[in-house]
Amino acid sequence: MSSYHGKVDSLGLSFFGSMTASISHEIKNSLAIINENAGLLGDLVALSEKGRPLDPERMKTIADSIRRRVQNADDIVRRLNRFAHSANQPVVSAGIRDILACTIVLSERLATMKGVSLALADGDEIEVQTLPFVIENLLWICLKNIFLLAETGQQVVLDARREASDIVVTLRCTPEIPVKQLESSVAAEGQPLIFFLRVQAQADPDGSSLHLRMPIRFIE
Repeated sequence: MSSYHGKVDSLGLSFFGSMTASISHEIKNSLAIINENAGLLGDLVALSEKGRPLDPERMKTIADSIRRRVQNADDIVRRLNRFAHSANQPVVSAGIRDILACTIVLSERLATMKGVSLALADGDEIEVQTLPFVIENLLWICLKNIFLLAETGQQVVLDARREASDIVVTLRCTPEIPVKQLESSVAAEGQPLIFFLRVQAQADPDGSSLHLRMPIRFIE
């Protein structure tokens, strides 16, 4: 088991690095737009010093743009903070749909770059005893491999349901992708996580979904 702990930690470090890099790019983009708007304000002030009257509506538009970007950057930092703290969490009680939603938010940038849309199906929350960071890591591996198989315009819907003492997380792809190939790729790359969480990963016979079945209560 200790060797699996090491492999889980290694995958977790890689996952943490990928997500941190992605989130830092989002922050950088917001800062670039704020800087651009600040430069525009400076240009308008310089023109006003030469006698050109300031346009209040234009100033308001620029100020609103800066305010939105500051709010966006604040949301990103909050997301990063939550994600960073989850890496050190022990087994906790958490909502599986909340975990899925967090994974979607973390993965949206790469999904957008690949032309893939992510969504969370409607449904009631289900409380689980688990390690959210490790589940997010496994879901990220699933999504990353879906992106490799997907075409532009692909939609991936994440869902969860309870079956007896298990939780079944489903990633449904529209249009269909070769999910048997996806199952093999996820099993190969995520094998330490699958073993650690006691997950059964199985492609749907109809060729559109990958199911991850795991105990509702994680016991190490």
